[in-house]
Amino acid sequence: MNNINRKYQRPGERAAGFILSIFGWIKYIVGSTSTVIPRGHAVQHHGKVMLPGESLQYQSILLVEDDVNIARDFIEVIKNYYVCGSIIIFVAHAYDAAVTFFEKEDVNLVIMDADLDDEDGNGVILTRDFLCQKPDLAILANSSSKISNHKLAGFGAIETLGKNPEKLKSWLLLNDPAGSGC
Repeated sequence: MNNINRKYQRPGERAAGFILSIFGWIKYIVGSTSTVIPRGHAVQHHGKVMLPGESLQYQSILLVEDDVNIARDFIEVIKNYYVCGSIIIFVAHAYDAAVTFFEKEDVNLVIMDADLDDEDGNGVILTRDFLCQKPDLAILANSSSKISNHKLAGFGAIETLGKNPEKLKSWLLLNDPAGSGC
């Protein structure tokens, strides 16, 4: 009965409460780090105005890459390449974000990582599904594994990049030359 009406805690109870609150705070900080990486976002890039009659082949690019650093490198190459015209890059770090961008946006180039670290699916499934819905879509395989790149090529990827941004720049130079100079 005395314990129920007591307003003050003993020093041991206060210390235990303090320690539990610190553990709760640490759990909150550590537990929330997985949400720091977004599942997807869009990057708009505007270059110089193009001459009348000129247009870009790939104005809407979907980059499916679960490694944030590699995605950043590819975004920089794309932004540096397109000095003319306006493009939008949809960056998907997970399977569901890639599907959402593909369904909601008019994407005409996909740079696909085959080995997504995602329980919902991988790049091979996405490549197959995307090409079933849009057969004229250009898909570039972008896996560090040669086997995974061959799988993507078997499902319709037209080029393999192997996580090399310079290969993307070379491919764009051949397939969308209007972006490199006005």
